[in-house]
Amino acid sequence: MTVFMTKTWGFSDPCGPLQFSTEGWRARARAELRPGDLVVIVGTKELPTQPSEQGRLLGIMEPTTEVVLWQDFELPTRPEDFDDEGEYRWPFGLLNSAAWKIADLDRRRLEDVTSREFHMDAVLGIVPLTEREAAAVAELGREPIELLLPVRARARIEGEETARRRAAPPPTTTRQGVMHLRGAPAYTYLMAIEGAERIAFKVGWAFDYHIRQQQFNQAALPEIGGVRYRTQLNRLWDTARQAFAMEQAILCKFDDKRHRANGR
Repeated sequence: MTVFMTKTWGFSDPCGPLQFSTEGWRARARAELRPGDLVVIVGTKELPTQPSEQGRLLGIMEPTTEVVLWQDFELPTRPEDFDDEGEYRWPFGLLNSAAWKIADLDRRRLEDVTSREFHMDAVLGIVPLTEREAAAVAELGREPIELLLPVRARARIEGEETARRRAAPPPTTTRQGVMHLRGAPAYTYLMAIEGAERIAFKVGWAFDYHIRQQQFNQAALPEIGGVRYRTQLNRLWDTARQAFAMEQAILCKFDDKRHRANGR
C-alpha cells in the first residue's frame, strides 16, 4: 500500500470524490493508484483555506480508479471555487471507496509528519509519501465519515428505481408545476427520431425517459407510418435542476442545428 498526499482548500464531511483541475492530472493519478492506496488531504497555507486548517492534515481518502465528474455529486461550493468564467476549478474526479477525518487536533500539522518541501505537483495531483512519513500518518487518530454517493452509483448498486425513490424528496400537497420536484433525480436523454426525412434527434429531460419515449410514440403513431422515438443515450442526475441544465447546455451548443419548427 502506498500513501499519497495532495493539498486542497478544505475537506468536507460527508466526503465527495478525489478531485483534479485537469483530466491529465487525474489520468496521472489513475496510473499511480493501486487498490488499497490512500491519499492524505492537507490544507494549503493560504486563503481560501480556513486559517485553522492551513498546513494541517484534514482527512484521508481511499480512492478508486473509477472516473466521475463534479456534477455527479451535490458538492458544497463557494464563489471562490469557480474561475472568472464561471467554470468549476476541479471538475475531474475519482470515486472514493472510503474516507476518514483526522481526529488528532494537536498532531495533525504537515510539519509534524515531514520536513520536505512540496511543490505544485502536490496541489495539482498526488505525490507519494515515504515509508517514514506514511508511518507518522498511520499513528494519527482518524474517524470514518460518510461518502457522498451519486444517484448513478446507487443505481448500479441498488437498481435504478430503488435509487430514484430513495433520493426523491418527500411528497407535498402543495404543487406549483412539475418543477416542484426540481430536487428529485431526473434524466437528460437523447432520442433518435427514426423515419424522419433527415437524421434527427430529440434532446430533453424527464423524471422517467421511458415514459417520455412512450408518450412521444403514442402521439407519432409509428405503427401507421409516423416517426418513432428511440432513446439512444441517457444520463441520470441527482436533481432535475442538473438534468435541465445539461439539456439547455446541449441545446445551446447545437442551436444552429435546430429545426426551424423547434421552439425556443
